[in-house]
Formats: sequence, structure tokens, C-alpha cells
Amino acid sequence: MPDPALIAHIVRRMTFAARPFPADEFGEIEPAALIEQLLGGSPLSPDEPELGTDDDYSVLIRWWLDIMARPDAGIHERMVWFWHGHLTSSLDRTEPALMLRQHRLLREHALGNFRELLQAMTIDAAMLHWLDGNYSQSWGPNENFSREVMELFALGRGNYTEADVRAGAYLFSGWYVDGENANTVTFDPDNGPQEPREFLGRSVTSATEAIDAICDHEACASYVAGRVYASFVGIEPDDDVRASLATEFRDSGLDIATLVASVVRHPSFLEHRMNRPRTAVEFFLAARAVLETRLDHWILDPMGQVPFRPPNVAGWPGAARWLSSGAVFTKVQLAYDNSWDTVTIDSDEPVDAVLAKAGLYEVSPETRSALVDAISGIESRRDRSTLLHALAVASPEFSIA
Repeated sequence: MPDPALIAHIVRRMTFAARPFPADEFGEIEPAALIEQLLGGSPLSPDEPELGTDDDYSVLIRWWLDIMARPDAGIHERMVWFWHGHLTSSLDRTEPALMLRQHRLLREHALGNFRELLQAMTIDAAMLHWLDGNYSQSWGPNENFSREVMELFALGRGNYTEADVRAGAYLFSGWYVDGENANTVTFDPDNGPQEPREFLGRSVTSATEAIDAICDHEACASYVAGRVYASFVGIEPDDDVRASLATEFRDSGLDIATLVASVVRHPSFLEHRMNRPRTAVEFFLAARAVLETRLDHWILDPMGQVPFRPPNVAGWPGAARWLSSGAVFTKVQLAYDNSWDTVTIDSDEPVDAVLAKAGLYEVSPETRSALVDAISGIESRRDRSTLLHALAVASPEFSIA
């Protein structure tokens, strides 16, 4: 049987691993074959939530968490989540119905074409609210979207000038969200660009042409490839890997599915495991699966990651914050509060059974010893199971992706 730790790594990174995880779930499939199987998974087509109440904010968040928690939520759902954290907008600046509309856009383009995704996002209602493009006028345009679309969404710092930011702001002007007409996004030519502007080394006359200039820029494929690579591998690519991925991505016409496949087929994807923290949402979904209960989504607030509410245009910061002392206390509380109704483990080796269920095939001797010691003297199988589930979820290894 293939290394279960390697299989667990692939599933953690390419899905949300939102399922109890027995060692034999994937049979004798080899890692490369599993990667191809997950790449070929079908996108979900969930029914949309009914909005129109005072609870819309919570309804929307719970709805998406329930989708991500489905056992069949695979690589497509993973990329919907990736783009939500990369091309950010937030409920803090717009209404739930518009965030749902944007979510629909991300779902449509998650593994599609990056150029088409960025074109659509540029005139998305929630994005226009989020980065102050709504009613931006050419004679005094707001620069927020122009700057962030280059700095954070598509090119990275150092690949544009302040003159490009000003020109972009002019070119992206004229769009507004018509609140009196079903929040339709409309272009007003009187408030939009009236003449060409020099932008990223070419003459550009509209928002559409500006996005084309950004996507055609030499830095675009490299920057986006690096961000996708980091999300799956847990580190930034070295120069050679970045260049190789960028070439494939560029030659594909910026096809996202091609880029994702190139990343997870690269040897470094299997080589780098247990090397980054689980984000709060990843932890929440994994804990929900192991504890087999529908957790209260508001626990994600003190953990610092609530879907549809990124803290700023850069999305959620990673790494250390997910392992902070405050995060650890919150995770332990979550594990303690929600372990009482877990199923009883019917096994002669309950520690191994709960670790396998949690997908933890690489734990330290200290963690294993702590679990063994914790249940030594507890006669009730039910009590042992409750404690082991809580400790597995609270373990250091469970906080690592």
C-alpha cells in the first residue's frame, strides 16, 4: 500500500480533506494516479442560498462552509477559495447578494481562463464597491483598483509605475452599480475615458484593453503562477520553477487548470509536506469532519478567517498567525466543546484509529505518547474516544497542512 502520509498530504492540499480519513480510503492508488484523479474531479453545482432576511450575512457564510465541508468538494472548490482570498472583496463594504454574485463569478472561472476572470472581476459590483471604482469619474478617478489589480492581483510590486497607476485609474473610470436597477453594473461614457492613455507601454482606451495589457505583461504569468504554487506547495517557487510554470501558463493562454495541473504534478508538490499551517478555515473544516458535527461558524472570527470577510485587499495573512498562542487556545476550546458527541472508537488500538481518522500519519513521539498517557486508566470506551478526538484535533500536527 502507498505511503498513507503521502496520500493524506495530497488530499489535504488538493481538497479540504473534509471527511473522516481512514487509511484505506483510497485503496492502493499511487500518488501520481491520485493527483490525476483529483485533477479530473467534477465541480460542484450547489443550490444557492435564499437571501432576503436580517440573517443574510450568516446564511451566506454557513452556506459556503457547508459546501466546502462536502466530501466531494475537490480541486475546483479549492480554487474557488483561493481566488476569493486573492481577488478579494468583503461583506464589510457591500451587501450579501452582491458577494453571492461575485462568488458565482469565481465559481464559473475558478479553473477557467485568468484573463476572462480578471475582466469579469474588474466590473463586478462587489469589487466596484470594495475598491472604490463605483462612480469613479475620468476627471478625478479613484486609484485604488488600478493600483491593487497590478500590485496584488496580477503583476506584483516593481512591475508598474505610478504613471501606470494614474493612467489605469482613468481607464477604469465610468463604471457604476445602479442601485435602482437591480444593482446592474453600467458604463457611463460621459464619466469614462475620453482618449487613449499610455499604460504599461501601450496605448490603451478602455478598461477591457487595460486588463488585456496587464495580462499580456511579462510579469503576469510569473506572478500568478507563483501565488498558485505557494498555495499548494507551501513555499515560494525558486526562479527555475517559477520560470517553467510561467512559460506553461503563458503558452496555455493563461488557462488556470493548466497551471494548477503543472503545480501539483511538479516533484516539489510531493516533497514539501507538513511545511505550512492550516489556515483557520482549513482547520475548521478538518475538525468538523473528524468530530463529525456541524461547528458554529462564528468560532472562525477569533481565529481570524471568516469567509466573505477578508481583513483587507491583500486577503488573509498566512503563516505565523494560524499558530499563534491565541489561535491555539481557540482551537483547544473548539476541540473540547465539540468532542462530547463523537462516535465511539471500536478498536483495540484507539490511538492509532483516531490518528488515522484525522489523517495524522506523521506525528511526533511526544504527541503519540501524550495520547497514550491521556487514556491510560480510562476504562470507558466512550470516554476514551471523546478524549482522543479532542486531543487529536488539538494536537500540533493537526494544525499543519
